Amino acid sequence: MAITNQTFFDALAEKGYKDGSTMRVVFRSAEGDMGKMPDLVRQVLSENADVLVVSSSPGCAAAAAATADTPVLCISVQDDPVREGLTDSLERGRGNVVGVHSHLADGIEQQLDGLLAMKPGATRIGVLFNPENKTHLRLLELWKSSAAAKQIQIVDMRVTKAADLDAALKAALAEKTDLAIGLLGADTYAIRKEIAEGAAKQRLPIVMDTPGGYTDMGGVATLGVDIVPLYREGAIKQMVPMLEGKRPSDLAWIGPDRISAKFNGEVVRSFGLTAD
Repeated sequence: MAITNQTFFDALAEKGYKDGSTMRVVFRSAEGDMGKMPDLVRQVLSENADVLVVSSSPGCAAAAAATADTPVLCISVQDDPVREGLTDSLERGRGNVVGVHSHLADGIEQQLDGLLAMKPGATRIGVLFNPENKTHLRLLELWKSSAAAKQIQIVDMRVTKAADLDAALKAALAEKTDLAIGLLGADTYAIRKEIAEGAAKQRLPIVMDTPGGYTDMGGVATLGVDIVPLYREGAIKQMVPMLEGKRPSDLAWIGPDRISAKFNGEVVRSFGLTAD
């Protein structure tokens, strides 16, 4: 089980909610393919779930479209939930939907500064994204506008599945990309090991936008919101109250207050980068 899910269920267990004893968990995984989300949501709803927990922005959008009655807890919404149309205010959920998000108003600027600190003088930065993920497409435009303000060019690295990595890396290198960042999402998270391996093989450093063991897998660094503590907070402050009868509209959205960085020193040095 992924560290994020494990953290979520461990927090519930601390409050007395354990799968197989005090509750039954119906688990489905899209395995990184966000196109499966609407069908998976329908499958779980057919099991008469009391609360529907969905990961990722596409998962939350699919859940919100599928039901207006079953309480929905969205875990790890990558963009601003207001901008994504999931709520009118972060102060409370809307209807049957509330959740956890990883949006920071100046998050991309912080990440961009972090990348430039790793490789001063960089002028071309790759952004690895899934072109089928609507949130990634929105975030990509924000990356481009933030980078343009610093006279930096963003190089598109389109990766829908692991098999796309090799071509995306070679194309980025052909455009003389200095280093790259992979956007946060269940889709990119599912292939983070392959991203680390591809980056090492092609000699293009790729920083990931989320922790979750990437540096332990040989990745150079993570630079972004640490979503693991947010999963715990969502379990205790949102899931438990909903299991006890609270409606999502009675609860506030949960989000981060900072980004964090983690480096693999050996890999950093192998690429000739700087880690602060």
